[in-house]
Amino acid sequence: MGVVELREYIPLPAGQTIWEKLELPSDDAKLRELVTNGLPVKVLYRMVSLMGVSQASMLEALSIAPSTFLRRKKDGHFKMKESDRLYTLIQVLARVTDLFEGDRNAAVEWMTKKVPGLGHARPIDMLCSHVEAVAVLDLVTRLEYGVYS
Repeated sequence: MGVVELREYIPLPAGQTIWEKLELPSDDAKLRELVTNGLPVKVLYRMVSLMGVSQASMLEALSIAPSTFLRRKKDGHFKMKESDRLYTLIQVLARVTDLFEGDRNAAVEWMTKKVPGLGHARPIDMLCSHVEAVAVLDLVTRLEYGVYS
C-alpha cells in the first residue's frame, strides 16, 4: 500500500456575487429604498457589461424606450417602475447563475435562448411583468429540484 500524503485544503476564493459586481447593497432595506428612489443609471451599464449584451437589447428587455433612457441618463437614475424591472432582471440572473453553479456565461446563455419550459420564450423577454417573472423563477425552482412537469 502506498503512502498517502495529507495536504491542507485551501478553497478557491469565491467570486463576487452579482449584487457586489453591480455595487448594490446586500441589505434588503437599503436595496428596497434604492429601488423605490430609483436605481442609478450606472447599474444598467454594469448589467450590460456583466451579461455581454448590447445596451439596446438590455433597454428592450426592460421595456425602456431609447428616448426615455436619454432622459434617465441626464437625471442619473431610473424611475421606480423602471428600477423594479431592472431589479427583477438582476434577481433572476442571480438565481439562474446559482442554478448553473456560478457559471454566469451559462446563465446568460440560458436567459437569452428560447426555453421549452416557458413556452419557447426567452427568459430575458419575460421580465417586464410580475406574472412572467414569477413564471421564470418558478421554472428555475423546478429545475433546481428536478421537477420537470
